[in-house]
Amino acid sequence: MLTLDHVPFACRDLEETTALFERLGLEPEYGGVHDNGCTHMSLLGFDDRSYLELIAERERGDHSFWPDHIRTDAGPAAWCVRVPDVVAACRQALEGGTAVNGPLYGSREREDGTLVEWDRAELGTPPRRLLLPFLVEDRTPLSYRVSPTESVAGGPLTGIGEVVLLADEPAETLALFRRLYRCPRAREASVEPFGTVASVPGYPFAVTGPDREWLAGRREQLPQGPCACLLATDDLGAARDAFPLSEPLPWPGGRVAFFDDALGARLGVLEREG
Repeated sequence: MLTLDHVPFACRDLEETTALFERLGLEPEYGGVHDNGCTHMSLLGFDDRSYLELIAERERGDHSFWPDHIRTDAGPAAWCVRVPDVVAACRQALEGGTAVNGPLYGSREREDGTLVEWDRAELGTPPRRLLLPFLVEDRTPLSYRVSPTESVAGGPLTGIGEVVLLADEPAETLALFRRLYRCPRAREASVEPFGTVASVPGYPFAVTGPDREWLAGRREQLPQGPCACLLATDDLGAARDAFPLSEPLPWPGGRVAFFDDALGARLGVLEREG
């Protein structure tokens, strides 16, 4: 099983994107500047300690935090899973034949002066690296890195439920995940903004192909990887009462509704069956 930690949501201007989220009733909190000196972030933290990370450049420079996604205002750029021992997780990946970059030290300083520290590792190699999650293990307490944000704490949005991966060959990508994580076969459905979506029961990801114009256009600009983030809810009706969401659509194993047109289908809310 994969414990989804966070999804980086890349944007050209952090203040503008934060204001857009605030208009949707989602009020991210500023999280500080990364140790690369180039990027900074705000976050929307949920009760389960997963979070959406709005990340942008405070100054243009050489960094590895998805510069192409940031400069094209792409939204979902990668996805991260939390592990108890990043060294052991890297060793397991290498023994299974998956390339590893890391562990790599990372940090950011919050506005209150608190230094947040972690180790991360990237799995796989281009062009499929962003299809796979990167790993994180905290050096400092998790509460330094994320706590529930006031605008969503205790509400109908409980965490990040699923990341939608845009893959050139969805079947091949699903087979890769079955080899790596022994996950079950996916359930499929046709969902209008995406075309065919394959969602894996019990795992926080789904896979789609570039079958729609907006997805094909995204694929021309960016590598394979996340194209949408679905927040989790146990009550989609309550979520629609609290936030400006579209009419629900069927999703494999549940229902989904999407936010404001400014975000397209890049951000939605998922209610799973049962």
